[in-house]
Amino acid sequence: MSADIRRLPEGTDVGAPPRPPLREPAFRTLWLGDLAARSAHQITAFGLSLLVVTLLAGSGTQVGLVGAAQFVPVLAFSLLVGTWTARTSLRWILVTGNAARGVVLFGIGALAATDRLVFTALLVGAFLIGSAAVLHDIGSQVTAPRLLDGDRLVAGNGLLQATTSVTQMAGPAAAGFIVQSAGASWAAVVTGALFCAAAMAMAALPARALGPAADRGDAPTIRAGLAYVWRSRPIRDLCVQSALFNLHEQAFATVFLVYGVRTLGLSGGLIGLVIGLGSVGALVGSLVAGRIGARLHLGRALTVSITVAALGLLLVPGLAAAGTATVLIGAGFVINGAALAVYNVLAVTVRQQVPPPVLLGAVTASYRIAAFGSLPVGALLGGVLADLAGATTAVWVVAVSLTVSSLLLYASPLRTAAQIAEVQALADTTTRKERSIRHGD
Repeated sequence: MSADIRRLPEGTDVGAPPRPPLREPAFRTLWLGDLAARSAHQITAFGLSLLVVTLLAGSGTQVGLVGAAQFVPVLAFSLLVGTWTARTSLRWILVTGNAARGVVLFGIGALAATDRLVFTALLVGAFLIGSAAVLHDIGSQVTAPRLLDGDRLVAGNGLLQATTSVTQMAGPAAAGFIVQSAGASWAAVVTGALFCAAAMAMAALPARALGPAADRGDAPTIRAGLAYVWRSRPIRDLCVQSALFNLHEQAFATVFLVYGVRTLGLSGGLIGLVIGLGSVGALVGSLVAGRIGARLHLGRALTVSITVAALGLLLVPGLAAAGTATVLIGAGFVINGAALAVYNVLAVTVRQQVPPPVLLGAVTASYRIAAFGSLPVGALLGGVLADLAGATTAVWVVAVSLTVSSLLLYASPLRTAAQIAEVQALADTTTRKERSIRHGD
C-alpha cells in the first residue's frame, strides 16, 4: 500500500483488493476458535443476567443494566477497533479479545465463590466482557478474507453464520444448566475456560498472514471508514437496509412478546420456543448459503432473501389471526431465520471483498455501528407502539412496515450485480462519482 492510504476518501482510486492466498487449515482453526468464543459468549450473555436474578436477587432494572453494559461497548469502541485492525496483528486482537473475557470471568467466579460478588462488580465485569467482545467480533470478520477467497469465502461465512445460529439456540439452555448444576462460581470458571480455549486456538493462527495491513503511518482513520461506507453505493445500501431491518425486527420481537402473552395467551416458555424456531431456520439458511451461495445471482439473492425474511414475520400475525396452531405460527419465524441467514452470509461476503484491505476493519466497524445501533431504538419503539395502539395493532403495523422497508434494495444498482466483481465495479464507480461531485469535477 502506498503512503496515500490516509487520503483514500479524498481522491485516491480504490481498486479491487488483491486475492489473498488460500489457507483453509488456518480457517478451520479460526472456525474452532470462533465456535468456542461464541459458545462462551452466548452462555455469558444469558448467565450474567441469570446471576443478577438468582445469586444477587436483583431487580428487573438491574437485569436490563447488565444486558446494556455488554452492548454499549459495540457503539463506543467499534470504530476505534476497526482502525486497529489495519495497524495491528489480527492474531493479537483475537487472542486479546478472548483471553480478556476469560480473565474477567475467572474474577467473577472468584468473587462468587467467596460471597463477595456485588452488583457493581458484575456490572463492571459485563462492560469489560462486552468491550473485549468487540475485538473478537470485528477481528474475526476481518480475518476470514485473509484466509479464504472467492467461493470458499462464501462457504466459510456460511459455516461461521451456522455456528452463530447453533450457539444462539444452545447458549441460554447451557447457561441455565451450568448455573443450576455447578453453581455460579463454577459456571463463571467453565465459561472463562472456554474463552481461554478460544484464545489458544487464535494463537495458533499464522502470524505472517494476519500481520498489519498498513504501516502505522499509513493506517486509515475512523473518518476514512465512515467516508468509504457513505460513498460506496453497494456498501451504503446494504448498511441502510440492515439497519432498517434490525430496527423493525427488534421492534417486532418486543411487540410479539406482549402480543403472545396478552392476545394469544401463550406462556413465556412457549413464546421462547416459537421464537427459537427462527434459530433452526437460520442454521438451515446458513448451511444452504454456504454450499450454493457462490452459484446464486448475488444481487437477486440479496434482494429476495431480505424480502422473504420480512414476509416470514408478516406471516406470524396472519397465521395467529386464522386460528392456526401455535407450533405452526413458528413457521413464520423459521422462514424469517432461514432467509435472513442467507442475506447475512452474502452481505458479509460483499462487505469483506469489496473494500480495499486496509479499509476493511474500519468499514466493518462503521457498518456494525449502523446495523446494531438501531436495535435498542427498535426495542423502545416496539414497546411504545404496543402501549399506544395495543399489541394486536402493533404487531401488524411493525410487520407491514418491515415488509415495505425490505424493498429498499430493489431501488439499488446492487440488485443487478450477479458476481462480486460487478459489485466491486459498482463500488469503484460510485466512489469516484461521489468524489467528483464533492470536488466539483
